[in-house]
Amino acid sequence: MAPDLLEQLTHAAEHHGVVIPLFRAFRREDLTAADALTLTEMATRRRAGALQISGSAVDVCGWLKGAGIHHAIVKGPAIAVAYEDSDREFGDLDLLVSPKHIEAAINIIRSHGARILEEVSWPRPDGIGEVSLILEDGVDVDLHTELVVQPRERRDFRLSTEVLLERSTTARILGADLPVLDLEDNVVHVALHAMVSGGDRLVWLADLDALVRQKNLSWPILIGRAREARAGLVVGVMLDRAAAVLGSPIPPWALRSLQRRGVVWAYLLRTFERSRPTASNYGRSVRGQVLVRATRGTSFMSLVTLARFLWTDVVLQVARDPRHPWRLRLRTWMSRA
Repeated sequence: MAPDLLEQLTHAAEHHGVVIPLFRAFRREDLTAADALTLTEMATRRRAGALQISGSAVDVCGWLKGAGIHHAIVKGPAIAVAYEDSDREFGDLDLLVSPKHIEAAINIIRSHGARILEEVSWPRPDGIGEVSLILEDGVDVDLHTELVVQPRERRDFRLSTEVLLERSTTARILGADLPVLDLEDNVVHVALHAMVSGGDRLVWLADLDALVRQKNLSWPILIGRAREARAGLVVGVMLDRAAAVLGSPIPPWALRSLQRRGVVWAYLLRTFERSRPTASNYGRSVRGQVLVRATRGTSFMSLVTLARFLWTDVVLQVARDPRHPWRLRLRTWMSRA
């Protein structure tokens, strides 16, 4: 394989969070010895990192459980157990904790040698529902009081941390039963997290694919939970994308039910996905993240949010920066007119 092609593939795989699947996809005879060694080292580092974080999850959950603090793992190890081979890479440990217990949770984790990365008071003045720490072994821990971290996005959805924790269940991780969100809440959260982040990475679609293939998933409950969170269209859009890219088994009636208040918006994103597929978007300048990020409860609200994003993230940035490339181009065009 040409060195530049392997480099492009590995960079794209790192962006999409699928280095390990890329490693498994190649046969040894397809690669030179040097290329095989490069991919092996990349995949091994990610497997080792995931194993270390899972071990830290066992420790941290033990500390919090011992103190009587209700919590649940989100993302990372909680999603990996849904994969057939549990071979999902992740880089940190995310935990959901009740807002009333967050300071106690921070103190308990710090008492075991962790270092807080930002000294903040609760509730945070900036409204962010998260605080970050680093354990003695170097694992990053993000304590969430809210699943939607940023207040600007959170106000458009309705997710009660207390209710989510009350509905939490357990998953077997490294031989320990650790608290995680229940299956339907997990699907809603993964879809929301993907939406907030732009929905342009394959790993999020793979997560949704793994979750919806679980035999105990209840589609009526999932639809009800998504609507309860005002995230029906978000879940519908992301599941639609997972079905288009990975062939995820989504019942058509469930998709219609989830998208019923945003048929126009769902069609717009589906059309954009066909012209700018998630699977091949790495390195392209127009990838549709802003469209995904703007998804809200209805087509109208999504359009309003898109207009707000374009105004704050594009128009105002151009207006405030006299050296912005777009302003320079406009100035050049006007001088020639």
